[in-house]
Amino acid sequence: MVKKLNSKKISLFLPSLRGGGAERVMVNLARGFAEQGLKVDLVLAKAEGPYLSQVPSGVRVVDLRASRVLASLPGLVRYLRRERPAALLSAMDHANIVAIWACKIAGVSCRLVVSIHTTLSLATGNDSNLRSKFMPRFIRWFYPWADAVVAVSQG
Repeated sequence: MVKKLNSKKISLFLPSLRGGGAERVMVNLARGFAEQGLKVDLVLAKAEGPYLSQVPSGVRVVDLRASRVLASLPGLVRYLRRERPAALLSAMDHANIVAIWACKIAGVSCRLVVSIHTTLSLATGNDSNLRSKFMPRFIRWFYPWADAVVAVSQG
């Protein structure tokens, strides 16, 4: 697949790089794609966090300057329409939902791969905020719109 995408752009979408396993994995993926000769954009709802300094020089950071992940939706739609990446990879449930919506609204041809880095029942089970209450339904309703779903099974 890398050879097929060589002249194209891969975009990775996250809320920020504030720290955690998913953020580290996405920075490592960005590095690996760039080392394979792909054009890589790391699209962040807000460009902040300790992993920002670990983004390799061959990876462009796109800051949507949003106060929250949901607020990044219009910026992500504009980005997708302007840049037209061959693929968009996202991580973290709320960012995945925004990425799915953005791809649908943008109406561009872009392969969307969402990844799950948590056990949803553990992540939302004891949480009383509104997002956690609705996330299982949103996942059930909207994840089928993605081209692929990658679930981390261990580690």
